[in-house]
Amino acid sequence: MSSGKVDTNIESIVNDLKTVSWQQVLNEAITNSLQANATKIKIKFMQGALDLKDTKKYIDSIVIEDNGDGFNDINTKSFKEYKTQHKKELGCKGIGRFFYLKVFDKVDIESLDKKINFIISQDINIQDNLKNVDSTIVKFTKPRVKFVVDYKKYKDEINDHFLAYFKLLKDKNISITIDICENSIKQFDIKSDDIPKFETKKFKIGTYDFNLDYILNDDTIKSYDGFYCAGGRVVIKNSYLDSGKKFRFFKKVNILFLLSSNYLDNNVNETRDDFTIYPKQRNDDIFYNLSWNEIQAELKNQIKQIANDNNIDVDKLSKESRKKALEDVPFLAYYLQNNDNDEDYETLKRTAKKMLEDDKIFIRDNKDKMDADYQEKLSIITQAELAEYIYDRQKKIDLLKKLTQEGAIEKEIHNLFIAQGTSDDIQNYKSNNLWLFDDRFMSYDKVFSESEIKDIFPELAENVKRPDILSIVSNTHNKNKITDVVIIELKRPKEIITPEGAEAQLLKYARYINQSNLPNDVRIWTYAFLKFNKEIDDDLDDKDYNKIPTHWEHPIYYKYHEKRNTIINFMDYRALAFDADTRNKTFMKILSGDTIKNEENHNAKSHI
Repeated sequence: MSSGKVDTNIESIVNDLKTVSWQQVLNEAITNSLQANATKIKIKFMQGALDLKDTKKYIDSIVIEDNGDGFNDINTKSFKEYKTQHKKELGCKGIGRFFYLKVFDKVDIESLDKKINFIISQDINIQDNLKNVDSTIVKFTKPRVKFVVDYKKYKDEINDHFLAYFKLLKDKNISITIDICENSIKQFDIKSDDIPKFETKKFKIGTYDFNLDYILNDDTIKSYDGFYCAGGRVVIKNSYLDSGKKFRFFKKVNILFLLSSNYLDNNVNETRDDFTIYPKQRNDDIFYNLSWNEIQAELKNQIKQIANDNNIDVDKLSKESRKKALEDVPFLAYYLQNNDNDEDYETLKRTAKKMLEDDKIFIRDNKDKMDADYQEKLSIITQAELAEYIYDRQKKIDLLKKLTQEGAIEKEIHNLFIAQGTSDDIQNYKSNNLWLFDDRFMSYDKVFSESEIKDIFPELAENVKRPDILSIVSNTHNKNKITDVVIIELKRPKEIITPEGAEAQLLKYARYINQSNLPNDVRIWTYAFLKFNKEIDDDLDDKDYNKIPTHWEHPIYYKYHEKRNTIINFMDYRALAFDADTRNKTFMKILSGDTIKNEENHNAKSHI
């Protein structure tokens, strides 16, 4: 038989294809076998000698053999034709063979009375086969990329990919078997009959008919997902779709579904691994094509009805998830309330956080400042960030409480306030937790290094060992503009530490700070932590220290020392935690609306 010609440039077509995996090549070959009415398919992964330096079993070639119709004259003609119309009703696009050359350099086919081979640099070559074999054998050689096969995983991939096709075959009482071999040793087989039982629901979207085959809450299903089909086979999994296209599963509604439609058949892409469907309806679409948004909205209604028919109240589950998410991340309330998807609370939180981040990106882009939504988004982000900050503060307070109860070491407490070794360049209102001592410190963000201390506070650096945390806070590192110095003696409290000793040490720090020629109006704040008991309380009372009551059994003590221009504060760690907790709870109540509710209740009672 003479050599056939393909009326196109093979190399250009192959190069224009996007990345193709070896699994896609085999899926295409198996599909060809099925569409040629094969009932028995054997796939052999061939390996050569192992490299002593690399024990991975790389595949040298793959051989697929089937008992289908083979390359008769009609099939051979369509095989040679680019984008053939033959078997179009089965979803064929006429480019499958170009898949092969994207992954393998050489393909040889032996079928009936023909031998066919092709490589990327030349047209298809067809010769007579004197043996006239009954089966069709396709051999892929010279893989362009090294790969190994995980046979268990590959079995699952075949079952997933051909699930829709297997269901159609089962509906027609047709059974097929696929044997998978490593060299000549059989690894496993796949039988098309071994699929679970599907229920079917039909519905319309506009003028288009859709068919939904599904399995609900079946213990035999390992993982639930959705599959979008065209031409009687799976095109793409729901989990593989972009976030703006996929169906959001309901909590406790474990459903595996196959969605098929003539509309999907007509909108599958050339590589048959996605659809040419837009996420949302386009304003310039004069044909009013369906979008993913419209498809998923109706799919949601259909699956919700299926769940309700099986005594699963999706609306109730959704409400519970939203309530739980609001309790967990209340600062994302706006985004949670503007997400009408019925999702579990973890998904709701992730989606809300992404919506917030997307809005932040929008605000940061200068070109969006003239957008009509700019001011509204800016207001929403500002409120969300303030709320997030307050709730993050509460997490820090709760951690401090936990550490004090568990007897944490000095380093753990230190890192809670300011991480040891932190550079001042990355300090900000979120990473600096000095507000735990006093809210006036919440915006202080300059932590001076050892070299800066030696330069600006030489007396302090030369005469005393540096305190555990020495935070010098202002809007600048410029010595002439420093407004505040916060010195925190952060040591794990011990019984032997007395107010007298701690007070003397803090006064010494203040004296050396004052000798550093700072501006006259600089404020010096000093803090010490003791393990409080009744005797410590009495000692501080004797020294006329002022008290700030806390929800802990010991108050916070403070006193202004005029000579050294410093306020010394004595705290117990737990008193610090409970005092910070009390202050932050006020913000929490405002954010949760409790103060407004209490005021309304008070006003209501006053009118009785």
